[in-house]
Amino acid sequence: MEGEISPSLQEYLTAIYKREGAVKWVRTTDVASDLRVSPASATEAFKRLAEEGYIEYLPYRGVRLTDKGLAAAEAIAGKERALREALKLMGVPEAEAEKIACLLEHSVSDQAVRAMTEFVRRCAGEGGGQG
Repeated sequence: MEGEISPSLQEYLTAIYKREGAVKWVRTTDVASDLRVSPASATEAFKRLAEEGYIEYLPYRGVRLTDKGLAAAEAIAGKERALREALKLMGVPEAEAEKIACLLEHSVSDQAVRAMTEFVRRCAGEGGGQG
């Protein structure tokens, strides 16, 4: 699913996903601000995501995720969450784990994330981990 999307476009999907719960249409300027890019760069990314069916994009109104986009954004968020939890279990401070997970999510396979998730579950069940 998200394997088809470049890391850059994954960041746009994630930014839309984080904002969409509060509003029906997410403004271009808000996503651009979140990602520290120009509105023109955000617009170009939105056009690509819309062509691939991940978002609906209406100029001067904003964007919203399609079902396909929501599924991809949730998968990305789940992968990042699994990586963050595994890192925290290894004793990495939360703020650092957050940053590392965001970087790793683009290059770690779904199979590796499933293995990490299972590892975290086993350790949590044993009362393991640091903290």
